Amino acid sequence: MYHSNSPSNWSWKKAFDEMNKYVHQTEMTQQSINHVLNYPGEANGVFMTLSKSQQDDVYEILDQIL
Repeated sequence: MYHSNSPSNWSWKKAFDEMNKYVHQTEMTQQSINHVLNYPGEANGVFMTLSKSQQDDVYEILDQIL
C-alpha cells in the first residue's frame, strides 16, 4: 500500500531536508545542555551527575522547546 509520508516514498530533497532538521535539532539539544548545565566539556559535567530521570526530564523539556 502506498503511503506518501513513508520515508521510502520521499524525494531526495525531502529526505535530505528531514536529515538536516534532525541534525540541527541534535546539535541544538547538545549545545543547550552544555549552556544550561554549565558543561565543562569533560565527561564529568553537571549533566552527567543528574539521575537518569532528571536527564530524561532535560531531554523532554528540550524536545518541547526545539
